[in-house]
Amino acid sequence: MNDIHFKCPSCNLNLVIDSHSYICTNKHTYDISKHGYVNLVLVNQKNSVNPGDNAQMMQSRNAFLNKGYYKTLAQKLSDIINLSSQTNPQKILDIGCGEGYYLHALAHSFDKTLEHLFYGIDISKSAIQLAAKRKIDIKLAVANAYNLPFFDTTFDTIFSIFSPVSSTEVLRLLSDSGKIIIVGPGEEHLSGLTKYIYTDVVPHSGNYHALDANKELILQEVIEIKKNILIQQEDILDFLRMTPYYWQVNQESKEKILELQQLETIIHFYIKIYTKKQNV
Repeated sequence: MNDIHFKCPSCNLNLVIDSHSYICTNKHTYDISKHGYVNLVLVNQKNSVNPGDNAQMMQSRNAFLNKGYYKTLAQKLSDIINLSSQTNPQKILDIGCGEGYYLHALAHSFDKTLEHLFYGIDISKSAIQLAAKRKIDIKLAVANAYNLPFFDTTFDTIFSIFSPVSSTEVLRLLSDSGKIIIVGPGEEHLSGLTKYIYTDVVPHSGNYHALDANKELILQEVIEIKKNILIQQEDILDFLRMTPYYWQVNQESKEKILELQQLETIIHFYIKIYTKKQNV
């Protein structure tokens, strides 16, 4: 299967590899890092110097996920995508791929005789750097989910876990027979943690609203995952740091959480699968 070409964020032309850079015919040039990823976020597209999750948050997420606490979600996601790709090579994009845990699990679950193509983007440079260090055959770019650097109808499967997405952009990139898979938190997600932080816990709203509201998409299936996990003391700090709660919790509650010998909590996810509306 031929590689998918990145699109130049400056002029929307095709980018090709020239030595250690991506370059378009207008000579816009984007260097490939020593780890193999490319930064396709223009300076005028940034809302801060280093947009996205910071290095500490990503390192903690990397350490925590590598312990297998969310393995159930990774396995289910792999099963869903594998079902639609048992005989045909797939072009797969992870929007908001973070440090690459789910892409890594997915790549290792596939039939190696089929030449699947895996791509991951994230606005956080720290995240993409960690994903690149996993040393798997995945094309990675620092890129904005609301201005994706790919051409129309490129991907068979687009998925996103806990990350904001643009329904317009995913529709543009999805093949006519493709699937969009969105994973968001359920109402009880991390309730064993939030009880130490809030008196009244407001249920998570999820990240599906833009897709649910788009009349060009059809919701095909909703899959729920709910499981109790027991987090060991040495992993609690990483667990807390990888969530937004680390920046919201007061010092007294933070100390109480970090003194726990173990933290028991529910992990609760909804997986929503969408397809394009077929106009007859």
